[in-house]
Amino acid sequence: MDRLRGFLLHIGVICSCVCMVAKVLDWYNPFMDFTGHVWYMQIVLYLAVIVLALMGRYQYSQPGKCKLTR
Repeated sequence: MDRLRGFLLHIGVICSCVCMVAKVLDWYNPFMDFTGHVWYMQIVLYLAVIVLALMGRYQYSQPGKCKLTR
């Protein structure tokens, strides 16, 4: 579970950096539409963040069983 969480965190950081670079490049040259070409990176970022949020809501105490933490 920790490996999956680490993998998703790395994916989130990479996608965030790509989106920030695209925004900066769009600021310099808006006619190239860099943000429009990295829409799939935004979707991957959103999915990774949603899965990480759902993983954080559940605590795995025993294999196969999960309980809601508050």
